[in-house]
Amino acid sequence: MKEKLDPSLRQALVDEGKNLKESLIALEEDLVQLTYKLQLEAQSIPNTTHPDVPVGDEESSVTRKEVGSQRSFSFPIKDHLQLGKDLDLFDFDAASEVSGSKFYYLKNEAVLLEMALVNWGIAEVSKKGFTPLITPEIVRSSVVERCGFQPRAQNTQVYSIDNSDQCLIGTAEIPVGGIHMNSILVDSDLPL
Repeated sequence: MKEKLDPSLRQALVDEGKNLKESLIALEEDLVQLTYKLQLEAQSIPNTTHPDVPVGDEESSVTRKEVGSQRSFSFPIKDHLQLGKDLDLFDFDAASEVSGSKFYYLKNEAVLLEMALVNWGIAEVSKKGFTPLITPEIVRSSVVERCGFQPRAQNTQVYSIDNSDQCLIGTAEIPVGGIHMNSILVDSDLPL
């Protein structure tokens, strides 16, 4: 059977519990504000390219190293565009009508080749412990921020969904990065 507390001691404990609860609420509010400020500070860290990276179009590219020598053939060489046209593997005209210039539809054996190469690549890396993953196409806005994704301009690279806290992703790094958010990863569990 429980022993009854002295009423004054009981009241002191109740008051202490209320004070602790109020302190906890205030601390949680502070934590929310500090987390927000930390996120803003983290987003201000620049993610710039190396100063040696050339700025400009394809003509500004720099060849760092060439390996081997160019092969010679006994027949006229065709580039991939001409081969694709001759073999009916690409449709640039229809794609330019649908999407604009420099887009293409991949067709026929080229589709089968791409799928086979992707499948072969996935199979090879899976043998070495890689985990194949298809990600959601929609993530919460907070995941985008926590991954450090910083669009170059407002409303140009992240497409928010009206009346929600979600956005469409353009790259799998964001939902992949979100898999372990708010987790502590132990060295012994790495690599993932």
